[in-house]
Amino acid sequence: MQYKELIQFEPITTVVKLVNAGELSVAENLVKTFVFSKKMQEDLREIIIKNLVTEPTYETKGIQVVGSYGTGKSHLMSLVSAIAENADLLKQLQNEDVKKDFKAIAGKYKVLRFEIGTDKPLKDIVFAQIERYLKKEGIDFKFDDDSHFSWKELIQQMMAEFEAKFPKHHFLIVIDELLEYLKGRKPNELNNDLMLLRQLGEACDNSRFKLMFGVQELLYRSPEFQFQADMLNKIEDRYADLIITKEDVSFVVKERLLKKDLHQKAKIREHLLKFAHLFEGINTNLNEFIDLFPVHPNYVSYFEKIKHGKSQREILKVLSEKFKEILEKEVPTNNPGLITYDTYWPDLASNPAMLAIPDIRIVRDKVDIISGRVANHFIGARANRKDIAQSIVQALAIRILCDDLDKRNGASAHSLKEDLCVTIPNVDEPELLLAAIDSTAKQLVTATAGQYVDQDAVSADFYIRTEGGINIPQLIRDYADEVIKKDTDQADQYYFDFLQFILEIQQDSYRSGFKIWQHSLEWIDKKSFRLGYIFFGNPNERSTTEPIQQYYIFFCPLFNVINRNDESDEVYFDVSGLSDEFKDTICLYGAAKAKYASAPTNQKQLFSSQIEEYQRKAIALFDKEYADKTKVIYKGESKTLKSFPLPGEGSTKEMIFRSVAAKLLNKAFNDKFPHYPAFTDLQFPLSKDNYAGSINAALRKITNPGQPNRNGEAILSGLGLWSGQTIVTDNSKYAESIKKKLKEAGEGAVLNKSDILYLHYQGSNQNLWYTKDYDIDYQLEFIVLAALVYKGDIEINWSGNKNLSATNIETVLSLSEEDYFTFQHIKQPQGIPVKHLKALFTCLGLPDYTSELEKPETISKIITEAKTKAERVVKTKAIVVQGLKCRNVPLLSDEDSAKMKTELDALATILDSIQSYNSYGKLKAFKFTEEELNTAFKAWQYCDMVDKLKEKAEKFERLVGYLYTAQSYVVEAEKPLFDDIKAAINNLPAVLASSKDADIKKYEALLNSLIDRYADYYLNQYTRCRLSKQDDLAKVRILGSEKKRICDIIKDVEIITSTEYTNWINSITSLREADASLTKAKVLAEPYHDFNPREYYGKPTFNIHQLEEQLDGIVEKWTTAMRSVFKDPSVQENMDILKTADRQLVEDFRTGKVELTADNATKLRNLIVQFAQGIDKVEITIEDIRKQLNKPLTPQEAIDTLTSYIDSLCAGKERNKVRIIIK
Repeated sequence: MQYKELIQFEPITTVVKLVNAGELSVAENLVKTFVFSKKMQEDLREIIIKNLVTEPTYETKGIQVVGSYGTGKSHLMSLVSAIAENADLLKQLQNEDVKKDFKAIAGKYKVLRFEIGTDKPLKDIVFAQIERYLKKEGIDFKFDDDSHFSWKELIQQMMAEFEAKFPKHHFLIVIDELLEYLKGRKPNELNNDLMLLRQLGEACDNSRFKLMFGVQELLYRSPEFQFQADMLNKIEDRYADLIITKEDVSFVVKERLLKKDLHQKAKIREHLLKFAHLFEGINTNLNEFIDLFPVHPNYVSYFEKIKHGKSQREILKVLSEKFKEILEKEVPTNNPGLITYDTYWPDLASNPAMLAIPDIRIVRDKVDIISGRVANHFIGARANRKDIAQSIVQALAIRILCDDLDKRNGASAHSLKEDLCVTIPNVDEPELLLAAIDSTAKQLVTATAGQYVDQDAVSADFYIRTEGGINIPQLIRDYADEVIKKDTDQADQYYFDFLQFILEIQQDSYRSGFKIWQHSLEWIDKKSFRLGYIFFGNPNERSTTEPIQQYYIFFCPLFNVINRNDESDEVYFDVSGLSDEFKDTICLYGAAKAKYASAPTNQKQLFSSQIEEYQRKAIALFDKEYADKTKVIYKGESKTLKSFPLPGEGSTKEMIFRSVAAKLLNKAFNDKFPHYPAFTDLQFPLSKDNYAGSINAALRKITNPGQPNRNGEAILSGLGLWSGQTIVTDNSKYAESIKKKLKEAGEGAVLNKSDILYLHYQGSNQNLWYTKDYDIDYQLEFIVLAALVYKGDIEINWSGNKNLSATNIETVLSLSEEDYFTFQHIKQPQGIPVKHLKALFTCLGLPDYTSELEKPETISKIITEAKTKAERVVKTKAIVVQGLKCRNVPLLSDEDSAKMKTELDALATILDSIQSYNSYGKLKAFKFTEEELNTAFKAWQYCDMVDKLKEKAEKFERLVGYLYTAQSYVVEAEKPLFDDIKAAINNLPAVLASSKDADIKKYEALLNSLIDRYADYYLNQYTRCRLSKQDDLAKVRILGSEKKRICDIIKDVEIITSTEYTNWINSITSLREADASLTKAKVLAEPYHDFNPREYYGKPTFNIHQLEEQLDGIVEKWTTAMRSVFKDPSVQENMDILKTADRQLVEDFRTGKVELTADNATKLRNLIVQFAQGIDKVEITIEDIRKQLNKPLTPQEAIDTLTSYIDSLCAGKERNKVRIIIK
């Protein structure tokens, strides 16, 4: 039975070119030959069709088609674009369900297809392709390179031109090979390219513009682009992803390349079942093996996992070639006859394009060597395993290429059995077959001496050693045994290298060629530190290491004999008790380093990886053992490291050893330096790293004691220079020592630097200066000197006329650390200027404190008073500059303002300077004379003067402003109030110009009197025109009364004159309730309270009772008018037309039996309207009558005039139907 009898083979040997999909014959073939898996159908519907439909009701995105080379990515995009462009191609689709889905987009698009093969910016490529396509379609459009619009907006402009030409079509752009292009872009170029992709994706929403592109992997998961993570996240939001998976490829294989009918599948099933007991995969996934026969299902998986040369690998083409080779061959009867992934190796290794890739070339070279070893090894009794061994080699070659070579990707014996499906004669049990495969793989290790094929000790996977040729671990082992272990000095040097690494000692050694480093250690009791050394080895070199320091830490040898001195300043760490495994690992570590040094360049990486591996192992062993095995030896007494309280989790090894040494040496430091200050208030102890910053903090605190500075206070407190509130020197033994020396030197004498400091080691360049009296560091001593300067006790002098005194104490912060020990001498400052300070206290309005200048509160009072006065001067000057005015009347002349400003400026300058004298030391050097102070403080009088003027201006501004507003609510006829207010306002400039207090007071009294009169006037008018609470209730009652409802019903009847009622409505609704809370006091404070008396002047006012009487009169008049209508003869003649009930109502109302009510008003109104339709109304107004009687007339003349006027109005009308109505 041949393979061709079991499959219906349709080869795929050509590469689909996206750009050719526009040709009809090509497009027809592409559509006809495409096969759709169930997953692909769903993806097409939910991703492609959903985002290409022409009238979506949801957000649409661009489309990203993802698939490896040769998986049908270009075929899919060609299919979609072809049908979108040409609806006739629908009939070529073989799947009816897919055909229904594609109807939504078929023929509705114009399509631009292109691949990218240039390194120009993506924007230039895309825009150029669009311009070329549009020109071909008859659209003359160019993108503006200089436009300030976004690219998205330019696309929208282009689409406007497109839609004008093609109103029924949408525009689809399809791009292939995009990932290869982007990976070739530089980082700065890539940012713009990704930005364009984002904007193109955004342009796909709510637009006829659509974009689809193909890539080999998701853009935002590609490791090459992760530095652009933010931009990739935005791109991800704008594109829908269709991913072609292994299942899609497998479906194409079984439905197109290897399609089978039921009879063929039955034969394959029968064939495979013969081997199902040997292979778990066939047994559990028989249907998959049948569908893909003769391809092993895992072939596709491993093919896609190969990391390199994806652009040269096209799985469907490769499988097509394989099938051609076996079609005429017989299906074997002694094995499943499957195409397994190892068979791809010969194709891969013979492809020149693939061999251009370094990793594939390296593996090919190693496989060639291994194949030679296989030929020589598998002979005789082993010859029957030769083919299996070769298959394993090829499989391992494929497996190692599925990741980076240094990952040593391999395969277990079990996976080789299942994936290669080889059989061995007379081996019919799966366990025996597995053992045979395992044995064969191990024979490969033996055949290559472990140089080219090896087995991982942990995973048991077999793998190809691509570094091949030499077995690095064995070389290192041999060197360790033969050299390192026999030379204990050399072994200890490699241990010390390891120790330096785990202690994280990165600085250069103190002495070249020796494992000695400078070090610093916490002094626990003093919250400070001491300087010392770390030694690796025995203390042989201590005596030759200078300068002598305060302690020595020794890490003893691991392999050599240990020697000790056991001095009180020495701590030893002995790790000789660590395990033999650790010591052996250190030897291997040393051997690897030694071999690395002598290895040729091409092998250095091999030894380097071994160094790292042994180092990792040594670290793991050391971490496990050192706490138990390390002995800590101090003054001959030995304890284990773990017996000490050790720092917690996260601490480094150096921190752990340092903490133990610090505990042991603490007492020795106390004994050796009994007068050293203790900085117990520090939050964190002083250290070599924070020392300079802490010194600077203390100096900052001296220059500005009032500024919070916790570290500075702690340092000063430790030196006895801080009282909790200010700088002091009386409590500091270090400061008192300096004062004592100055006193002993005599008046006017100096103390030289040599009287204060000494150099610890002459030959050192480390500036180890200490004080002669208490052995403290020069930095701390300089803080003491700076505090004495601040207090005015001393001045410090350097060469070149450079000095530090209380007056320039701030400059201490600009000094370099070298200045702390290079000064020449110190001396006492000159005497205190008492006379000028007395003048200062007088000018500031303070008692004479010249006898209490050293007290901190005296300094505080001076600064506080100077600051207060300075603020008032500045405020006064600002008022003068702005100009003092009252209702635009100036209170100061320009000359006076200029003079006052100049003198106030001078005073402000002196007051600001006085505030800088913030210490007793500075007051000793007070620079202003008595005359200068008295002259400047003459300007102080302006502050009171301006305040009084400002108070006067504000007072009259308020009073006159009130009256100015009030005047607008007083009618001119309101005499004499209106005239008095006007005269008072006009008199303001004259009063302000007067310097007489009597005039001012008289005018103020007048204004207050007028305000009081206005308040009385306003309240009188308010109560006259506003309702009381009781009257307002009456108003509500009247507006809701039956009479009001009656009027509202009948007011529009034509025979009724409604003018009077309209006026009544206006009158009653204009009445508002008075605000019960309004009092005279409120009117005195504010002239207007939602009421303007002018609005009511000259208008009649009615009280609520009068209005109620008016309403009664209106109702009575209207009732009479209505009854007269019903009494009219013409109405009587037509009564028969009414219903009985209506006729009775009219009769009762006419005769007075029934009164007009809200209940019958509507009915009576309607009846009047009905009767009025036959009445000829003639309307006249009172004004019309007034015009007729416009001159004196006798009674008869008046009657004749009106009769003549009415006759003229009734001319041509039936007089019995005419009714005169006065509106």
